[in-house]
Amino acid sequence: MEHKCAPMNQRLWTPWFTAGVAIIAIGAAILIYRFIAGLGAVTNLNDGFPWGLWIAFDVVTGVALAAGGFTIAALVYIFNKWEYSPLVRPALLTALLGYAIAAIAIVIDVGRWWQIYNPVLPQYWQGNSPLFEVAICVKIYLTVMIIEFIPAVSEKYKDSHKPFFRSLANKLGPFVNKYLIIFILLGVVVSTLHQSSLGAVMIAAVDRIHHLWWSPWMPLMFLISAIAAGFAVVTVESYIAAKSFKRKPEKDMLARLAGIIPYVLGAYLLLKLYDLIAYGKLPLLIADWWGLIYIVELSIFALIPIYMLRKKSVRFDIGKLLSVSVLMIAGIILNRLNTYLFTYQPRPGRTYFPTLEEIIVTAALISLLFVGYKILANFFPVIHVSTEEN
Repeated sequence: MEHKCAPMNQRLWTPWFTAGVAIIAIGAAILIYRFIAGLGAVTNLNDGFPWGLWIAFDVVTGVALAAGGFTIAALVYIFNKWEYSPLVRPALLTALLGYAIAAIAIVIDVGRWWQIYNPVLPQYWQGNSPLFEVAICVKIYLTVMIIEFIPAVSEKYKDSHKPFFRSLANKLGPFVNKYLIIFILLGVVVSTLHQSSLGAVMIAAVDRIHHLWWSPWMPLMFLISAIAAGFAVVTVESYIAAKSFKRKPEKDMLARLAGIIPYVLGAYLLLKLYDLIAYGKLPLLIADWWGLIYIVELSIFALIPIYMLRKKSVRFDIGKLLSVSVLMIAGIILNRLNTYLFTYQPRPGRTYFPTLEEIIVTAALISLLFVGYKILANFFPVIHVSTEEN
């Protein structure tokens, strides 16, 4: 059966969509006040905690959850697994929105936000800084993601009754398609670099985070865990999109994709176990309650999913597969928050807990992801449909 992408063209203003827009509006009002009055007016950030919820969740966790874009693109275009091609555009759209939201979060968290362009200026380059690499790679990858979405836009306007849009679409779309593999490869390389760099950032914090989460292998751990989480997010995204647009989820395709996850998680688990044994961390598992949290995190992100996804009955049951995917997403969220926030003590004696305003802004950014996805998938050819549906 032949497939192609098509806009969904369905009613936007459902109760969930309206609620999302309302949350975004409240968050935007708070951000206006933040940009006028400064960070101290709406956050609990202080000299002891230079970053909080907006960086730990909206940026670091959000980037990990947006990894589905480069993982699916690599699977299809590099490893030649074209049977997963219907998942490419939805995954790339989710990644595009995820990275755009992460970029917004960085802007609102930076004190001198009007100088956010500084990392692109050669006089400010610092090749020894993982944060510099993250900044540059996020900018490049976001640009690449926008370019990769151009074919969908050109398909929308190639038959437009407006000559300007029709001409631009018919020139730009084929050009990008011709060199799409180059942008895909660039996106995979850049995403690999900055996923690992987010782990490298915390290597310098050897005495400031709990040693169960600190490791010289953090860059590789962050990369592998992001790849695994990316597959889980693609599953959840596909299910939610199917429900939202009243379609059947791609059960068989998602089941085959889920068969890859145990191998990725297995590599992650082996690296974790090696870290515990090689660096003498096993006693820390029973030293205090942080050891219990570490075991819980590793269980819900790796141990349980490996056990469950090895079962064909779980992979081909969309309800069970969705549950395991949600469990993995919870595990990656807990891992990133443990590393960047919960166990992070940049200065002894200082504490941090997010304000209500910080929580609302985070909820607004999450809502922006869902609202943006529904708008773009509704009006642009993102979701694959069979010829029978046309």
